[in-house]
Amino acid sequence: MDKKFLEFWGNYLLNAARGQEHLDNMNRLIREGFKDFEQQMSLFRKCYGLDRESESLPHYMEMWSKAVSDFQNSYKEFLGLMGWVSKEEYLDLAEKYEALKEKSASQEETIRHLKIKTAASDVDQGEAVKGFEVLMKKQSEQFQELMKSFGQLYEEPTKKKKAKK
Repeated sequence: MDKKFLEFWGNYLLNAARGQEHLDNMNRLIREGFKDFEQQMSLFRKCYGLDRESESLPHYMEMWSKAVSDFQNSYKEFLGLMGWVSKEEYLDLAEKYEALKEKSASQEETIRHLKIKTAASDVDQGEAVKGFEVLMKKQSEQFQELMKSFGQLYEEPTKKKKAKK
């Protein structure tokens, strides 16, 4: 974690321990940010090397932006160590959770419909197989009859020939 961030929080917590007013200011700092706390701003500038004299430097705004960015990143990391999550992150995760919950319900519904369709398809296939078996048996019987008819046709001329002889 950023050394300057830890130094800032260490000094700030020491100051807060010295009086209840500082604790109230810390709570306000957490809720409102840095806008109304000149004392905390002074401490922030000091810890991040942004004293009033450095305001005249041409790259001061870059230094300020980097310090704020470093502080915010370290603050998020610090909150993460304590097991806290920002409201922004929580709402983002809650939104993703709801979307996944809806997707899961939709997929479960699709699976249910596919199972029903598959079960109906199995019944249809079973009926098709039975129908095919009946058809095969019928065709087999018809073939047997056809063969008998051919046999009878062949037998008649041979019987006539035998009778003539």
